[in-house]
Amino acid sequence: MCESKVVMKKGENEEVIIEEAIRIEVYDDILKIFGILGEKKEVKGKLILVDLQNHKVVVE
Repeated sequence: MCESKVVMKKGENEEVIIEEAIRIEVYDDILKIFGILGEKKEVKGKLILVDLQNHKVVVE
């Protein structure tokens, strides 16, 4: 599958936003993140890493 874990980086720590994201829409500093089970979250931040091989997206 092509889902990715989306995490928010806070200093040295990472907080999981959505475990299995299937879509991310970027609107300036707002990210709309959609999960495989229909969940949707909006967070303020910016993309700092998209690791397709390891299915991980990092937001700061």
